[in-house]
Amino acid sequence: MDDGSPWPKEEAPAASAPPMSADERKALARTLTTLGFLIPASIVLTVDWFINRNLSWSLFALVSLGAAWMWSLLPLIFNRKPYQLIISITIVALGALSAIGVLTGNTGWIFTIAVPIVLCAGALASGVTRLVKKTRSVGGNMTAWILQAVAILAVCADILINSQLKESLRPGWSIIAASTLLPISILLLYLHYRPSKQRKLRRYFHV
Repeated sequence: MDDGSPWPKEEAPAASAPPMSADERKALARTLTTLGFLIPASIVLTVDWFINRNLSWSLFALVSLGAAWMWSLLPLIFNRKPYQLIISITIVALGALSAIGVLTGNTGWIFTIAVPIVLCAGALASGVTRLVKKTRSVGGNMTAWILQAVAILAVCADILINSQLKESLRPGWSIIAASTLLPISILLLYLHYRPSKQRKLRRYFHV
């Protein structure tokens, strides 16, 4: 029954929060990424300290986590700046490998093996980036260029390591890796650049 008391008014819907700007989203991503790496870093440091009463193996984990943390943040800093991103990733890799060399007490391999391999990887990444930016159609050709770059890097790394450890410039395992990657890359390039009348075959291979 209606006793004459007024009906409660419906509450107005709460105003939705305004969307975050691009800078705010980047700041949030940086914060979450940093927290995500601080947690495992604190765990390994604590475990190492309580077990060994000093910091030993945890320093290597800390170097690896620090490098991974910086690699995760660099795409947010150099968004759509691929060459600056590649240079920054290369610098971080060189710094991490140098830190590992200092921790192990053996820095001789840094300049003879680590630096040439990392610089070679950076140069190959820059080359692939340049090819991708120049091409009109990106698909299987990009995958093919990446596979070719990996094959070249494997051969270069194999030669550099053998030259220091075995005093030989003859590649070994890298030939097997390259002989596997190069045919696949050639097939992808063939399928990508075939005449348009063969589009059905390209669609079948998703290239």
